[in-house]
Amino acid sequence: MEKTNTIREIGQLMSVAIAAILFGSTMILSAVGPARASEAPILASSQTAAPAPYLA
Repeated sequence: MEKTNTIREIGQLMSVAIAAILFGSTMILSAVGPARASEAPILASSQTAAPAPYLA
């Protein structure tokens, strides 16, 4: 009986660990994604100075 409880506890801990890793990676990607997307137009406008006034 004790062996079954130990296996169940290990399974629960693994499930919590996987959920925490997935949640953490989602939070990191949601924080980094918009920052990189907002940098792209700035880099593009600084490299192509001539059409920038027309795009703005």
